[in-house]
Amino acid sequence: MKRLAISALLALASSTVSASDNFDFTAHRVDAVYEGKPRLPDFNGRDKDFALFKTRITEAMKAGVTFAGEYSVAQFGCGTGCLNVVVANNRTGQLYGFPRGGEFNQGLELKFDRHSNLMVVRWYTDSLWETCIFESFVFDDGRWIAGDALAAKGDEACSGDVIAGVHKARN
Repeated sequence: MKRLAISALLALASSTVSASDNFDFTAHRVDAVYEGKPRLPDFNGRDKDFALFKTRITEAMKAGVTFAGEYSVAQFGCGTGCLNVVVANNRTGQLYGFPRGGEFNQGLELKFDRHSNLMVVRWYTDSLWETCIFESFVFDDGRWIAGDALAAKGDEACSGDVIAGVHKARN
């Protein structure tokens, strides 16, 4: 079943690549960056589903805005090659899950910018870490909107900097 899902994703990835792809941070600039004190989440109420990760999320928020003008990205391991991601609004305290991560997106790496609401990710489809997927997501009003996807194989594209890998995967 997993191989079927990966094959479908690879087919989708190769069919979604176009000249107007969505891997450009400057095309998704935000107007301002929040400079105030972070408002911490309500781990006893609205954000209770994230309470297990309270320390990691709080530390990320106290470090300041790192994504989309008012968000901090908290990343924490969940085992070998496993990464979970939570996005926290420093202005409101609201938390948001991320559509990738955990054991099904091995070796997940993120690339993001505090002046853009674009997040680019790379993850591996196989246990040997030979085939990788690059995806773009735009964060818009609390929703993740999937952009383009690219599939690649081999160390040339699947290792090193995520954006450099996107460029190599295109060639």
